[in-house]
Amino acid sequence: MDYRLTAEEEVEFNLLVATYKDKINLALYKCNIAYRQYDEFYGNALEGLLVSFLILKKGDIAEKDFDRFALATMKRKIIDELRRRSRYKLSCFEEVDNTKVFAISDNNLASIEIENSIKSVLTAEEYKIYNLLKQGLDSKIIFSKLNISKSKGYELIASIKSKYKSLLYNF
Repeated sequence: MDYRLTAEEEVEFNLLVATYKDKINLALYKCNIAYRQYDEFYGNALEGLLVSFLILKKGDIAEKDFDRFALATMKRKIIDELRRRSRYKLSCFEEVDNTKVFAISDNNLASIEIENSIKSVLTAEEYKIYNLLKQGLDSKIIFSKLNISKSKGYELIASIKSKYKSLLYNF
C-alpha cells in the first residue's frame, strides 16, 4: 500500500492523530502491551490508523464505521509486529533434518556472556530484581513480591542500572 499523502491529507491526518490519541492507547491496551512499552508499539498503531485513513479517503468504508475499523486495524498492526518479533526471537536451537540441534550463534554467545557478566556484578537481591524486571513485571509488584520497601527497591534498581551501564560500557 502506498502511504504517501498530499499536504492537505497530511494536515488532516495529523488532526486525526491528535483526536485519536485515546483510541491509539486503547488499541495498545487491548493488545496487552505494557504501559512502559507504549512508545515502542505506538508507530505500529499509527500505521494502522494511517491505513484506515487512506481506506476511508478511497471511499472503501463508510465514515460511520471508521472508529471501529480504525481500532481493529491498529490492533492488527500491533499484533502483526508482536508476531514478527516472536518469530525472529533468538534461539539456541536450529532444525537440521527435522531434528532440533543445539547451536549457538554469535548473537546468542554474546548475550550469554553479557548475562554471565551481569550475574557476577550484581548481588543476589539485585539479580532477583533484575530477572523480574526482565520478565516485564512492574517495579511495585516486584517490591511486594520480594517483600521490600519502595525506597529500598528503587535504591536497588538504581544500583542495578549503574552497574549495568558500567558493565556495558566496559564490555
